[in-house]
Amino acid sequence: MSKCVNILLISLFLNGCIEPFEAETKGFEGILVVDAKLTDELKQQKVNLSRARPFEVDSVIAERNALVKMTSSSGNSYAFQEVSPGLYESLDAFAASQGKSYQMEVVTADGNTFLSEEVTTPKPAEIQELRAERMLKDDGDEGIGIMLNSQNLASNNAFIRYEYEEDYKIIAPDWSPLEFDIVSDDLCDIVVGQDFGFVVELKPNENNNRVCYGHIESTDILLADSEKLTSNSVSDYRLRFVSKNNFTITHRYSILVKQVSLNQNAYSYYENLDSFSSNDDVFASIQPGFLEGNISAGDGISKVVGFFEVSSVRSERLFFNYTDFFPNENRPLYPINCTISSPALIPPGAHCSTAGGVSDGTLGSPLIDGIRAGLYVYYTENPITPERIEENEGRLGGLGPYFTKPKPCGDCTVLGSNIKPDFWVE
Repeated sequence: MSKCVNILLISLFLNGCIEPFEAETKGFEGILVVDAKLTDELKQQKVNLSRARPFEVDSVIAERNALVKMTSSSGNSYAFQEVSPGLYESLDAFAASQGKSYQMEVVTADGNTFLSEEVTTPKPAEIQELRAERMLKDDGDEGIGIMLNSQNLASNNAFIRYEYEEDYKIIAPDWSPLEFDIVSDDLCDIVVGQDFGFVVELKPNENNNRVCYGHIESTDILLADSEKLTSNSVSDYRLRFVSKNNFTITHRYSILVKQVSLNQNAYSYYENLDSFSSNDDVFASIQPGFLEGNISAGDGISKVVGFFEVSSVRSERLFFNYTDFFPNENRPLYPINCTISSPALIPPGAHCSTAGGVSDGTLGSPLIDGIRAGLYVYYTENPITPERIEENEGRLGGLGPYFTKPKPCGDCTVLGSNIKPDFWVE
């Protein structure tokens, strides 16, 4: 829901769920937007609050300093605190219990109160099988299908929504055990043995930036209604397809699948939301009141959109390597073009002009400036002698003493985290 929740009233606002266009909103009224999911997982539960934004505003308008709480039918109350702008998290970890209903209350900073309907925790539906399978799509694209089976859902009156999280290994193809060390960045420095003050040397690379891990969370609305499926089961449901040319499966890949059991009202809400967000002609098809949530204003006047979801979640994770399915084939291309370059340390025409021993600062070093800007990493030394470099600076485009590569090619932290996830296994 977080992907599209800010586009719920088409007459007022749009976001990236549809093609953007230039428009200006007049007399815009900011409606409270609520994204609240309570699950049967023992954790600190979260609520996102924002304001509907006009066409011309790109950033999320967070709803700050609200009071948020949830209460159960057994009388327990759970308070929330704002941990970042618009994101509220329960003070204590708790889980929705089977057979109990829950209600959410939000009091905004301006004193308006919003209440959800009471929602009962649905029974969970177990995942029977999660597997990866090599396949060829009808359009000729070959890759890996993430397939799922679940059975005996009818006894739980199951309405299912799916979420997934992808994690994958990244190995920098041009990582080096050496990195640049800027000794002097002042052209007018007097450095022993050097004609100019620009000096870059090499030192051991101790940054742990060769192997990293990427992370992607699903944003699509993925639904499976057991009442409409054969034998009350989800059979060979293709949750995800990853092309064999997708960088995420280059080395090792993992996916965590969450099967979220909903009540029928929540399922219908997601069906409508999915239809709305994928419709090409939203102005012709969306009517006022099209998407009705389960949250209302205490004063009966203030406007609110969104949904308070109570669900039961079951999760499974799988891993695979690229070579498990494509043992003798070329791996996907790295997402960065790792072209080699040799930026000049001392540009053509460099000279030192000082006043009172202070450099005039009119000429920088392309190599040093690029290192500081995060453009380059060390690749190898340029075998051309300093004399040849100086002789050919202008004619060869300013060759420097080192060959470099774009930073992501030698530093994987540009594309991911160098901290291995706790769940990761080789």
